Amino acid sequence: MAALHHAFRCPITPAFEEAVQDALSAWEAGDRETLSAIALDRYGALGEREDLHAAFHLGPEGAALSWLQPQFISPGYAALVVLAEHFVPLPTLSASNDTNHYRLSTHLPTLGWTTGEVDALIHGQPIEVMLQEYADPAVRLAQGGFRHTGGWTAGRIGRTLAPRLEQLALNPPPQADGVAHEAWRLLNETDAFNDARAMLAAVRDDDWLVMAITH
Repeated sequence: MAALHHAFRCPITPAFEEAVQDALSAWEAGDRETLSAIALDRYGALGEREDLHAAFHLGPEGAALSWLQPQFISPGYAALVVLAEHFVPLPTLSASNDTNHYRLSTHLPTLGWTTGEVDALIHGQPIEVMLQEYADPAVRLAQGGFRHTGGWTAGRIGRTLAPRLEQLALNPPPQADGVAHEAWRLLNETDAFNDARAMLAAVRDDDWLVMAITH
């Protein structure tokens, strides 16, 4: 089975912030029953979203309902379910080729990108990193409680990467050696640059870019 990259933008709206605060308040109060009820109530809205089922394993045939029960619920998984209905699909890094996300992760460092920049473009951070921005600073949220919650990159970070990618797509870096030139050629010929440019072009500063890689 091919490895596919999935991408969405999650707009930061008053409704988004209210939903996050409701989930965090229940978690911080130790009220797992309320957190579970909030998530289960919103889970029904995802029934027709095959794109979400594919990216985050939220379909009825999976374990989603089990993980939403009070004994298993986590703030990250609850937040994903509560917010997912607002996700807007974006062009993905798999648009032209299933392995373009892998090519970008392998070759962008050769072209001068840092590990953090590559991760922001392709993988994102655990959902708990996003939630921590809205949580009580005294409450530390453990990361990775559920592995299908996607990777999250702040839209403002995505927007800072966009012009760098645009410039790189035009020409290799001036100091590029033979290995870098070959990396640039491969990314150009497979449309990996164009896939990444299309994804970032659709992201706004007041979004979260949400990504998943499935096999």
